[in-house]
Amino acid sequence: MSDAKDSYAKLNKKETLRRQPRLKPLYTKEDVDAVPYFDEEDKQVALGKLLRSIKNYNNQPTITVGVGVHDPKGAAAVGSYSDVLRPLVTPTPRDGHTIGGTILNLLVMSVHKHTKDECLLGGLARFAADRHVPGFKVHHYALMDFPESEVWSAEQRLMLRYAKAVLEGTMTDALWNEAVKAWGVKMCLRYIQFIGYFWYAGVRNRTLRVPYPMLTEAEGHVTPLDSLKEKW
Repeated sequence: MSDAKDSYAKLNKKETLRRQPRLKPLYTKEDVDAVPYFDEEDKQVALGKLLRSIKNYNNQPTITVGVGVHDPKGAAAVGSYSDVLRPLVTPTPRDGHTIGGTILNLLVMSVHKHTKDECLLGGLARFAADRHVPGFKVHHYALMDFPESEVWSAEQRLMLRYAKAVLEGTMTDALWNEAVKAWGVKMCLRYIQFIGYFWYAGVRNRTLRVPYPMLTEAEGHVTPLDSLKEKW
């Protein structure tokens, strides 16, 4: 029991937001205990989800986690799906969606632009200022609607076109065949799954009016690229 109390004590995030989301973010054991529609199982699942942020990312839970955990079992299911899906689309966090300019990063940014998700759109752009692929600049995000721009590589250009077509229902045979030639059928399908995963997050955040910033100023640090794990 004391081990559990020690773990819960690590959940100590406090913040004052000028714009509050529709659901109060849950960050601490006290926050979880105060939710009137949680039973004991809900509370344990919610706390496990919050502690996962510290265990996996060495960060207090973000506002997106704190809001999403109002449905503890649903949030846990989404987290489990993410844990399985991420290694299928990229073998290492260094190629992942939080690294500015990777093709997964451009895929996810395309989703959050499409869903009008202020929180994750701003959060990922903030991360990209500190860690990104060589040559990528944060202002390149302003050129995502211009895939022919010279700032993009051939693969980045293809991902911008592919993600847009998936999201807007404008896929052509020519674009599909180009994507399959570049990535293979299985990866093309996995990218669609990844789009669906973040589409859910974006629509939820938009519906619940989850604002930027995703992290408090005190947590504004970003794990350096060379310090990321080699594998998920």
